[in-house]
Amino acid sequence: MSAPWLPRLGLVGGLVIAAPPDAGAADPGEHRIPGEHRIPGEHRVPGEHRLEDATGATIATYVVRPGGATSIAVPAGEYVDVAPDGTRRVVQVGADSGFPTGATQSADDGSDRADPDAAPSGRGNAPRREPRAGVAKPPGDPSPSPRVRRPWLAAMLGAVIPGSGYAVARMPGAAVGTFAGAASLGFGAIALGLAAPRNDGTTRGDPGRSAAAEAVRHGAFIATTSALGLLWIGQAADAWRYAKGKPLRPRVDHVVGLSVQRASTVGLRPGEPAMARYDDLSVAVLGQVTPRLSVGVADMGLHTRSGGRVTLQAGVRAAGRVLERRRVWLVVAGGVIVQGTRGRPSRASVDPETPVPRERGRFGATVYAQLESRIFVLDRLSLDVGPRFSVPLSTRYYGGGAALPRWAPTLELIAGAQVYF
Repeated sequence: MSAPWLPRLGLVGGLVIAAPPDAGAADPGEHRIPGEHRIPGEHRVPGEHRLEDATGATIATYVVRPGGATSIAVPAGEYVDVAPDGTRRVVQVGADSGFPTGATQSADDGSDRADPDAAPSGRGNAPRREPRAGVAKPPGDPSPSPRVRRPWLAAMLGAVIPGSGYAVARMPGAAVGTFAGAASLGFGAIALGLAAPRNDGTTRGDPGRSAAAEAVRHGAFIATTSALGLLWIGQAADAWRYAKGKPLRPRVDHVVGLSVQRASTVGLRPGEPAMARYDDLSVAVLGQVTPRLSVGVADMGLHTRSGGRVTLQAGVRAAGRVLERRRVWLVVAGGVIVQGTRGRPSRASVDPETPVPRERGRFGATVYAQLESRIFVLDRLSLDVGPRFSVPLSTRYYGGGAALPRWAPTLELIAGAQVYF
């Protein structure tokens, strides 16, 4: 029950609720408790609590009786509960819950909150206790406690040295594990890159390494570098969240999502080695038209070749969420990529007086379907990873002069990050 629109006293479940008295009735004998915000002329009874809104206005006063427990029905938002001794406690009230009082309250340090995500009950939601700094949290609890005064320091150090952000947030186990994982992935990517054959096919009668070995090496390089990039971004953001003590609530009601994705695959190429890696880095902007459906422009990118050929690409994409589990979303998407290519030929003319003809502009399209797993590390930031199956309807160009022929079914690995507004 909410006091501003209650004209009289009420007693419910051992709880007395009174409308705030008229501020004009001055009380010359008023005694102000240090550190407490009092309303001029306010009469307090022993054991009386006061509930204030975000502007500091008193919206309800109540007295907790022994054994009484109930909840005050107030709109969703942030409130301040002022105890009889002047202690101020910030509480968050959800849309489907009230402000719990009585036996559901704790009077030790005022660190508990009304949890909007808690399961509703007949007598209101019980507040969930936030652990003090340095105390281990229960598994799966999305609301870490404040740990440091400067949480931005955790994000900055984590972006430089993986794991150092967790050290600032006083999580030594996560710091050591993250650093060890990032170091392993980094050295693995370097080793796979240095293992590339440099002289395959140059010796007569030597066909070079097998295509299967090259495909495995390229695939391992793609997986290793993608995992390292996602880990680097995720640990810095997660360390900032823990250092700040911010609960994780994915932004379901976002309007626009801006993502950067890398789509990589392994395919055949002319000559030796017979296998090559094809990378496509692109940007997408999708607007949410319904609570689970987003449509927009995607796969925007630019590919160049040393010979002078330039390829511009863009497309449309529709994505729908088929599963939501707190911080993990499963998204099914499909779209088409349109490419336009233009440039000059790589070979020079034999006759210097004969002008070199330019290549005619080419247009092509590629259709695809993909399955994304979005893992949220912040309310507005997710890491996206998943497979994509694409079929080029014409020659598909990549950076460095690489190209895949039309009608070549391709399985790609997509990895990237997405920000929600």
